[in-house]
Amino acid sequence: MRREMCDEVRILQERFDGAIRRWIDGYARGGGRIHCARGCSACCSLTVNCTFTEAVRTADAITDHQAAAVAEHVARLRQLLPRARDLTDWLRLHRREAGYCPFLDNNGACGVYAVRPFSCRALLATRESRWCGADFSELSSEEKRGFVEGLDRSVVAFPMHYVAATRDQGEELEQRSALALMTRFSFSLYGSFPVLVHLEREHRLSDLLPRGADAVRHLLEREGLSHPFLAAIHD
Repeated sequence: MRREMCDEVRILQERFDGAIRRWIDGYARGGGRIHCARGCSACCSLTVNCTFTEAVRTADAITDHQAAAVAEHVARLRQLLPRARDLTDWLRLHRREAGYCPFLDNNGACGVYAVRPFSCRALLATRESRWCGADFSELSSEEKRGFVEGLDRSVVAFPMHYVAATRDQGEELEQRSALALMTRFSFSLYGSFPVLVHLEREHRLSDLLPRGADAVRHLLEREGLSHPFLAAIHD
């Protein structure tokens, strides 16, 4: 069943990649430009969430070296969590102090590109990569105005510069992945991409799914990862 679930996600991801390529080609024919490129990793400081099945597929593909980097990153997340009063706090702390995605290689390129989650695949920037790493709370009014005025409002998820259509489709595919888990096990698991990969790689969390949501909750509590910012069970 584990292999079947991962194969289902793989097929959805491959189809999504095709849809994204077609969208980018159409946007380019109309004079638009997507600025994403290999090594432009500014967005990789953002919080990345995914469904558990997506994380399992990644966990199966990573090396021991990558797994160690993920474990270090998860340890930093544990340390930051008590300081977050709310989600806004958490997103700010994550970006400023957690460090970049542990899957980046030494050249700033994604080391798990072929098995990255829907949320990463869906993120297409219509502005230069410096805007992907900008802290808008630190920008002047003039800089903010210039950013907003330069947005292509026909395609972006305003007020951000990321494409709305691919974001929405990515969310729909996440929901399909979550529904597949719910159908099989009567619950689904969603949360931080590195956290879920770590739980699968180090603790083989997928083996607990047939035992039910309480078995998963016990593991999360034991590992200090039982928090909705890190992993959320829906049953």
